Amino acid sequence: MPLKTVFVGPFIDSTVEDYSSLNSLTKYAIDLAGSQSAHLSVGIGLLKYSVPSVIIKEGRSIISAANEERRQQTDRFAAELAKRIQSSGLASDLGIIHDSYKAITHQLARMARLADVAVLQPSNELLSLQQGLVEDTLFDSGRPVIIVPRKWNVTAAPERIAVSWDGSAKAARAIGDALPLLQSAKEVEILCVSGDSNKAKKFDGADIAPHLARYCRSVNIVQLTSSNGDVAAALRDHAALSNPNLLVMGAYAHARLTQMILGGVTSSMIVEPPVPVFMSY
Repeated sequence: MPLKTVFVGPFIDSTVEDYSSLNSLTKYAIDLAGSQSAHLSVGIGLLKYSVPSVIIKEGRSIISAANEERRQQTDRFAAELAKRIQSSGLASDLGIIHDSYKAITHQLARMARLADVAVLQPSNELLSLQQGLVEDTLFDSGRPVIIVPRKWNVTAAPERIAVSWDGSAKAARAIGDALPLLQSAKEVEILCVSGDSNKAKKFDGADIAPHLARYCRSVNIVQLTSSNGDVAAALRDHAALSNPNLLVMGAYAHARLTQMILGGVTSSMIVEPPVPVFMSY
């Protein structure tokens, strides 16, 4: 069964001078929804500058004017996006959340709950607000997310999909969530990366291959080796060579706090995905 509702949540946290990354994000979402004949739901998050009570009147006026200017720019972006969606022939809904960061993340996660998948932009830097948005959607929506690289211009139609398999429950969850896309793909690679520090994991792709073969046209197992346990680097290197349309993986196999402090595959992919990454928690 194909996806029925795709949610995309462009987030504007500071300036709105360069919309190229947002245009790439929304183009991907339009392509994905079109490939599935799905409804496209859009929630644009625009961070509102706060006005502390200690700020003098003149300062308040400057901040209020900046908020108004950014809102007008975002309204123009939303109008252009609505035209692009309409010309694609997709059914859609679109809204702007101009509020505090906490209110935006809450609302975008709520909107993501009403869809099959949420399409988001990557973090700008480690531990940034944008990383928090991706994490909040992963944890609070109950839905998978697709993190699209900045200025990505390759079709979103699922043609070649790579699946990161380590035998964990999170990886199994990701495969289950991604089945509508896996079924549509011409080729599916099962990536098994040896060298992970967690000895409890079982990396044999032959375990999951028969299940995927019942859904997918073509399934291949690829064994990868990580250097010094750097699973993310192994996945990146392979993505650079094989260039899949999508990488499917489970999120946070280790504790979230450990990932935040020490890094990890999830954090690495949130900050800088090599290709669009489909992630489930």
